[in-house]
Amino acid sequence: MKVVLAGTGWRAMFFVRIASMIPSLMEISAIYTHTEKRAQEMREMGFNAYSEIDKALEAEHVAVIVSTGKEGCYELLSYLKKKGEFIISETVFYPFSDEELSSLIDAKGVVCEQYQYTPLYASILSSLHIVGNIDQVRISGLHNHHAASIARRVLGIDDEMPESLGSVDYPSHMLKTGERKGMVRTGEMEDYKRALRLLRFSKGLFINDFSSNQYHSYFYGKTIEIRGERGIITERGVSTVDDKGYPVFMPFVFHRDVSVGNGPMTLTHVTLGAKTIFENPFYPMNLSDDEIGIAILLDHVVKGSGYPTMRDGILDARLGKML
Repeated sequence: MKVVLAGTGWRAMFFVRIASMIPSLMEISAIYTHTEKRAQEMREMGFNAYSEIDKALEAEHVAVIVSTGKEGCYELLSYLKKKGEFIISETVFYPFSDEELSSLIDAKGVVCEQYQYTPLYASILSSLHIVGNIDQVRISGLHNHHAASIARRVLGIDDEMPESLGSVDYPSHMLKTGERKGMVRTGEMEDYKRALRLLRFSKGLFINDFSSNQYHSYFYGKTIEIRGERGIITERGVSTVDDKGYPVFMPFVFHRDVSVGNGPMTLTHVTLGAKTIFENPFYPMNLSDDEIGIAILLDHVVKGSGYPTMRDGILDARLGKML
């Protein structure tokens, strides 16, 4: 699949890495970036890069990946929609107004809600049948639109908007252990806000618990609890009963292997009990778990199989605004 990549920030680099490791999946024909200086930097790295979107679109492509950040994103998406482009949007929708969201709902394309394809959440979603009918999900560790996406899939929600049962934003402080560029060991404290939301749908309860420092603290991890009639699923595994009615716990086990020589470990598969419930289709390529999710999503696009549409992204954004 030949694509034009609009954006050169750190999120766009996910796609650059995937294209370099799996050229059979994706080839970047051209890059669009906001400034000529940055375009020149990308050309020096070997890319066909432009600071004008129309110039980039002259390159052969079947899709445009939008990974530009919030500024000017809506205008770019609207322009691409008018041109009839197939859009793969990595940039989030929830800052958009309701009017802006409505104007994009019929655009051709995909939103990068790749968490459902990452090893952890793919394993969780494939295990839902074990615990029977589900009426509660609690998520801690995902930004608003991502949490909304997972909750909608767990509870089987389409466009229903929930009743708000409760909400609190609680200010606090904690030892700072990390930031985007890495670990912090200075001993400084940081202020943060914990946001709790309780939302009731016709199919169940969604509790979202997110702290503003959660992505960059070594004290946190992604946690999830799904309660069904026959047990509970968490990020650790499944608690249920066996065929004789005895309580059992089956852990998720993430198997990793050395991809090349003394290189880093890469995921091969995930097991639940004696059953393999997730396989990395791109092993032995050294992809992170997030990159595995994005690559699987792109593979769905190439094959024309089910993927999160622009409408899905807009529904996630509308729910995400409540979180």
